[in-house]
Amino acid sequence: METGYFNPAHWRARQSRIAHLFFSHAGHVPLALVILEALLAEPGYFARMDAYLLLTAGLLQAGVGERFASASLKGRVLANFVGPLVYSLVEFSVEGFDFIAQWHHQAYWGYALVFAVLQGVPSRCKGCQGVALFGESIVRASIPLVTYALFEAKSGGQSLALGTFWADTAHQYLTIVLLLLGALMGFVEVNLHRAQAQVKALTEKLRVYSSWALGKNLLEKALEDAHTLSLKRVNRAVLFVDIRGFTAWSERRSPEEVVQMLNVFYEESEKALATLPIKLKYTADEILAVFETCAQALSAVEALLPQLQKTLCPLGLSAGAGLHYGSVVEGVMGGAHSKAYDFIGDTVNTAQRLCSAAQAWELLLSDAAAQECGITPQNTRSIQAKGRAAELAVTAIRY
Repeated sequence: METGYFNPAHWRARQSRIAHLFFSHAGHVPLALVILEALLAEPGYFARMDAYLLLTAGLLQAGVGERFASASLKGRVLANFVGPLVYSLVEFSVEGFDFIAQWHHQAYWGYALVFAVLQGVPSRCKGCQGVALFGESIVRASIPLVTYALFEAKSGGQSLALGTFWADTAHQYLTIVLLLLGALMGFVEVNLHRAQAQVKALTEKLRVYSSWALGKNLLEKALEDAHTLSLKRVNRAVLFVDIRGFTAWSERRSPEEVVQMLNVFYEESEKALATLPIKLKYTADEILAVFETCAQALSAVEALLPQLQKTLCPLGLSAGAGLHYGSVVEGVMGGAHSKAYDFIGDTVNTAQRLCSAAQAWELLLSDAAAQECGITPQNTRSIQAKGRAAELAVTAIRY
């Protein structure tokens, strides 16, 4: 399967984010300058590289901005200078210092600086993000106003005198309307940002709660492919581990002490099993872990039981484990309002019976599990499992 930047779905999503950033931010000044230059230039402007260089600079800025969108604030701030830097380096090599002397080129750098400052404000003032977003909207609204002032000055062959420009009532009207629209869009932007922050926080909570129910590994797979949760019949390695002497021990302790000990038991189990299980399920003093292969399950037991010895032995407790390999039906099951991802089948029942028959710090493997793991039976015996007429041949491994 293709991953990373070569994943088509990932690349399409990235293209969408770059396009959004170009049209919502990085492309505003370049597009305004293209229109300004096209109106002032001699015929054939679009046959030259100027317009395409401006648009390319904006796209490169959007690409760099998207790359640093979830990275460092410094990277996002500096991304504002990518567009004017690329444009200036190419044009300066052609026009020399005449390029720098032109007002609209200076305006490109000026806007980059203002946006960089506004985007850097939240890092210095945690409660100023809304103000900074509002300021960005006002500044964006001023782009057509400033480029229009430059157009009037250049088309009339005049110097850029703001006092003269705003003395015209039509220009006053244009200024008020554009800045008012910028202010209105600023309010919308601030409220949208707050709503997105709330949705992001809620989404993160739901992700955490869902990972508690499904497990992190299963949740990630389900988010990539919803069919992961569908009922299906598959072969799985099913492992049970439970604490020996738990009932007698818990009778002499308060409920709080029992819960504290169980939480340590669960935490140590999670650390030892790491990311291997498809699903990890707790039921009082017992854990169920389901794996794709017996090799994964055996590796998990080898890490888990020695670790549990350090935790349980000082309390006068021990643990045993049972492992069986076979077919199960797995997936989301339940009623209309309450469902859970579970595993059903004789494989699960047999693994639990093996666990119950295991001695302290012992793993019992069924013949199917031992064969799948490639283990040559050495320490073997037969057990009478509850609900089964015939005895089960098992391989015992001591820890």
